[in-house]
Amino acid sequence: MDTQTTTPVPSMSLRRKVARLLAIVLTVLLVATACGSDADSTTSGGVFADSSSSDTSNDSSFDRGSDDRGDAESVFTDDAMVDDTNDSAAATTRPSTDGDAAFAGRDEDAAETEADDGVGLFGTVEVAPEDEEVPSRTQDSDGRFTDYGIRRFIDADDDPFSTFALDVDTGSYSIARGYLLDEGELPPRASVRVEEYVNAHTYDYRAPRRGLDLEVDGGPSPFDEDAFLVRIGVQAVEIEDDERVPVSLTFVVDTSGSMSANDRLPLVRRSLEVLVDELDRGDTVAIVTYSGSSGIILEPTDVRYRDDIIDAIRSMDSGGSTNLQAGLDTGYDLARESFIDDGVNRVIVASDGLANAGITDVDRLADRIRRDADEGIGIVTVGYGLRGINDTTMEQLADQGDGFYSYVDTIDEAKRLFRDELTSTLITAAIDAKIQVEFDPDVVEDYRLLGYENRGVLDRDFRNDDVDAGELGAGHQATALYEITLARGVDIDDRDEIGVVMLRWEDPETGDVTEIDEDIDLRDVEPTWSRTDEDFQHAVVVATFAEKLRNNPYADEVDLDELLEEVERLDGEIDTDEFDEFVDMVRVAAGRR
Repeated sequence: MDTQTTTPVPSMSLRRKVARLLAIVLTVLLVATACGSDADSTTSGGVFADSSSSDTSNDSSFDRGSDDRGDAESVFTDDAMVDDTNDSAAATTRPSTDGDAAFAGRDEDAAETEADDGVGLFGTVEVAPEDEEVPSRTQDSDGRFTDYGIRRFIDADDDPFSTFALDVDTGSYSIARGYLLDEGELPPRASVRVEEYVNAHTYDYRAPRRGLDLEVDGGPSPFDEDAFLVRIGVQAVEIEDDERVPVSLTFVVDTSGSMSANDRLPLVRRSLEVLVDELDRGDTVAIVTYSGSSGIILEPTDVRYRDDIIDAIRSMDSGGSTNLQAGLDTGYDLARESFIDDGVNRVIVASDGLANAGITDVDRLADRIRRDADEGIGIVTVGYGLRGINDTTMEQLADQGDGFYSYVDTIDEAKRLFRDELTSTLITAAIDAKIQVEFDPDVVEDYRLLGYENRGVLDRDFRNDDVDAGELGAGHQATALYEITLARGVDIDDRDEIGVVMLRWEDPETGDVTEIDEDIDLRDVEPTWSRTDEDFQHAVVVATFAEKLRNNPYADEVDLDELLEEVERLDGEIDTDEFDEFVDMVRVAAGRR
């Protein structure tokens, strides 16, 4: 694996050195040309840079057998599949607030734009269209969940680059568990985010000594022998509990009337007691509650005064409206006052997300905390209450506030989050982590990223470190799966290079930016399902289950009974409570329990 920090160039094969040199020369020429042009397109920023699309339209068919799959990586919604090819959107991974537009940043009146030539490891892309701008949000009828669409297959000749922000949220999976195991019914389709199902499970990735590490494997799908899957695994450095620095935690707790049910405020109180019991001397806790207004019920207090903290937690009671804005404003004010320069500073929001007073728009709420996130105050949003939870608010606050989102429906889940994985919950190992994959069009005909629909990043912004991306805590893992179709004449037994995956992140302590890369070779892809590692199989069956619950058209041919059979076979090899619970979820969905 090659590694580079900021500007130094890593060692690489001769072919890749030549490609980089060629890219530099062409980039200089392109910049010179662009200086005299009024074109909107952005010039190539390096060997992996791409450019804007020359066409904002395409054939919207998602038939996998079609040769015309469009010009850019995109998603499709219930009504139609649309491309995202406009170059005018702001450089951000955040969703558009325009619910009427098919995609964030898409200009309905845009004419054709000139495209720059982009150069990658596998040659020049004469028209490399912009891809993966984030789709607008199409909310379901009650506004609690957001449908971000479904990614489709992309022709590697048209767009060999795929770029996205990493994500370690797990709330979507926990909500599904509640619906399936507690209610005996399928979760709302819009609640399903494939990557959160996959990332809710633990895999056998090697742990780096610092920062992040990257590994790749692959194999065929057990449900379609012509489909091959590539898994990209990212592992964050593990930090022992006794090695962590002091933490300053500010709990922002929703005590409105909607939190009165047993799976809400009573469970919040028990959850926070679990967390407090895991803290050490030198750690501090403050508590803000909010309903119609907000108030401080505990000033920053060292955990050696545990009884005072527990008394404050147990004093919380529910009633009134829900002014989340007031709670966040007071909570972040308090977090700034108790900021630890050489420690960890976190705001932990416990709520059902149902804001109905003050500012309620999630993007406006996120704007109020983004500056604090940039200054080192991260956020953890914890959702409570299955019926009525506003998943969109909790998930987007975490994504835009440099944190992550979990959902707690049982005390066991609270113990997992606040006891077993406390260090991961509190200590950040990497910020603004993002991945870019470049596929070789001579080897890969087309590809599809499973999930991450609302985490897309413009290809040209992969090395733009001002663009918000994903945060990983110590010990966290993130997994991405691609389905690929090999180009005509390419055999799985060949030793060709499929592409290269690049991982880039910033160190939260030093601010240094690191980029590493890993070649994806056909030798990494096993020819048969039976030869793939059980760890790979684990990720595939979880992702497939999510796609079935999501009603993804690409999973139409997968039979739930066949999936259950494969899952039950793996259950004999994967001996964990986590996987046992997953087996039960699949059984309920298949009507076998």
